[in-house]
Amino acid sequence: MRSFLLGLFFVLSVSEITGVAQSPAPSVPPNPKDAAVRLQPGAYLWNGSSWISMQTINMAGGGAKHMGKMFVPGLTPQMVWTFRDASAPVHLDTGKPVFCLKFYAVQPGMPYAPSGRDIVITRFDEKKDHRELQTTSGGNMFTFKAGLSKDRTPDIEVTPIEASTYIVTPKDALRAGEYLLSTSSMGTSGYDFGFHPPKQ
Repeated sequence: MRSFLLGLFFVLSVSEITGVAQSPAPSVPPNPKDAAVRLQPGAYLWNGSSWISMQTINMAGGGAKHMGKMFVPGLTPQMVWTFRDASAPVHLDTGKPVFCLKFYAVQPGMPYAPSGRDIVITRFDEKKDHRELQTTSGGNMFTFKAGLSKDRTPDIEVTPIEASTYIVTPKDALRAGEYLLSTSSMGTSGYDFGFHPPKQ
């Protein structure tokens, strides 16, 4: 009887050890920075587990707006680019998204070499069947400026991963709207996305 009990104890002990050895290791959440290094050139949105490719968009047209101001001494019209579609194909589920921009590798110092310093997020003006991007600011000849205005370009953090790869995040939560992630100072092209949280 004693031998039987010792044998049973031995079998149970081995089973417990085997069960511990075969238990799955705790899963490690994916690291967006590690995954970014393996990406092809382009723009991507992190969905919590992987990078999702974004679509490029170019301006479809443009011109001067508020032309009536030309007939008012001292006032100036504004330049506006138009972009197709009322909304982007990529929609955010959070106002603090994580993007990755990966450029084609170009020798530093070459003309037009891509730089993380050129990255910007800018907000569109939403219309019924398209979106617009005003690329000038100032209401008169003394305040008129070319370029994207500060009130439509939220502050961002740009983190280099390697020479041609950058992680981009807004410093503060984005307000609802349609946006362009771009490296063009005049916003002529980039990658569009929208953030439209449910109304409370």
